[in-house]
Amino acid sequence: MSSFPQPSIVILVPIYRNDLTASEKNSLAQCWKVLGHYPIVFVKPESLSLESIVSEFPELSTHSFPDSCFTGTDSYNRLLISNDFYQPFREYEHILIYQLDAFVFRDELPYWCSQGLDYVGSPTIHKEEFDALTATHKDDYAEALSTHRLVFNGGLSLRRVAGMLRYLRIYSIFYPAWKGNEDMLFSQEATRLKPMKFFIKLPDWEQALRFSFEKSPAASYELTNHSLPFGCHAWERYDPKFWESHIPQNHE
Repeated sequence: MSSFPQPSIVILVPIYRNDLTASEKNSLAQCWKVLGHYPIVFVKPESLSLESIVSEFPELSTHSFPDSCFTGTDSYNRLLISNDFYQPFREYEHILIYQLDAFVFRDELPYWCSQGLDYVGSPTIHKEEFDALTATHKDDYAEALSTHRLVFNGGLSLRRVAGMLRYLRIYSIFYPAWKGNEDMLFSQEATRLKPMKFFIKLPDWEQALRFSFEKSPAASYELTNHSLPFGCHAWERYDPKFWESHIPQNHE
């Protein structure tokens, strides 16, 4: 990936408590190991003190939003579809949302930032029958990914700041306030609402699968010819057995 220019990017790690689980510590340590040469910022509630975590990672900084933005899933979704979330980071061309149920395998950010996409995350179908397809069902999974309207999951997602602000501005002019998951607004709704597709550039499912796995990782691994993506999301939720040989349990 060295042939691509160094990106203007900040890694944002949402965090709402300071007592991290072992898996979350593992995720954070891997983020620092692989992406620590980029600026990494904890996005947190105003009242939350992260002294113990910041003392372990003193190079990381924090950015606070009102506590009301972290009271639950709904308030977090509202934060990520607000201009107020993106405006503080306008000095960067891109942000990477890195929730602590994500894991990255190598630094491919120069490549991904050069692709001209406004948003990319794990390709996800919101149907339970596709949540845990195995390697032997790779063709079924490929057909499902190609024929269903996808959500590109926001838990590990790359976003072009100017693209997000433009999309939100135009959406707010023509449509009522969005009530659902924030990643659905930037992906599924962008394809359902025909006018909006002209204001955001999204990947196809094959490109997105090279960026990140989430559901059905074993089938995804077959579809990428046994090549791991840049990262993955929710590995403990979807087929943790598959990830045992790829994600160390105790990060050194």
